[in-house]
Amino acid sequence: MFGYIRVDQANLLGKEYEAYKGIYCSLCKQLGKDYSVFARFILSYDCTFYAMLALDLAPSPPCYQQGRCRFNPLKKCHYAESDTKALSLAAALSVISAYYKLMDNLHDSPWYRRLVWHLIQPFFSNWRKKAAKRYPEIDDSVKKMMENQWRAEDDPGCILDQAAEPTAVMLGEMCALLTEQIDLRQSLDNQRAKRILSATGYFIGRWIYLIDAADDYQKDQKEHSFNPFLLPSVTAAELAPYMKASLNHALSEALLSYGLLEKGRYDSIIQNVLTVSCVNIQNKIIDKYDPKKKDSED
Repeated sequence: MFGYIRVDQANLLGKEYEAYKGIYCSLCKQLGKDYSVFARFILSYDCTFYAMLALDLAPSPPCYQQGRCRFNPLKKCHYAESDTKALSLAAALSVISAYYKLMDNLHDSPWYRRLVWHLIQPFFSNWRKKAAKRYPEIDDSVKKMMENQWRAEDDPGCILDQAAEPTAVMLGEMCALLTEQIDLRQSLDNQRAKRILSATGYFIGRWIYLIDAADDYQKDQKEHSFNPFLLPSVTAAELAPYMKASLNHALSEALLSYGLLEKGRYDSIIQNVLTVSCVNIQNKIIDKYDPKKKDSED
């Protein structure tokens, strides 16, 4: 994952941020428990959001307990203890995604960077094998996504929609998987929730891919690497509006899809992510390519 799906702390209530931090710390703890203390270093905001969405769907709320951070024993943490598979699923998605992201780096990076990736590959490979044994459907989905991504980006005629499709489909499948792995609240219809979560995950996945591409635009342009926004038909003046339109479409569709679900215990935090944090991240990145914003800064 890429770390773009996170909360905007300034626009959250204190109790909401504490609840979010509790899930974040609990996922860190779960990574250490299920895989290795070193697996904690791959903790991401994206998979924390996934865990929060899973806990939001569950019939009973997690129990928050106070403890000590394993990395900093002087620091107190609130842990979200739950009897569901939410944290286990998010931990598995974390290590499997990290492994295939490493494979992507090996595929795309120059030789001197690949040396570093080869050194740490055995650790990621062992974690991924453990996770794939527990949740083969997650491994199959992420592996298929990576293969389709490479195939799309190696296609000389690849367009933006084609490039964003593998990540979108994968995250749609991951969100739909929650209806099979988590006992849903009684008020939720399983099949309807599955369709809504699939659509929500699809458009969040599309937004994640596109925002990462927008963020890497200058680097990819310099290194002559693939980027769906590197189009000869789009001028420098048109680049920022083109990026914004593409990202706004994905984000608005994700928000509309999620809005079809009955509000849960973490609805305000999820809304904060989709309507405030993602928009702020998006604007900050796109402003780099807006000639008007550059002129005003100068």
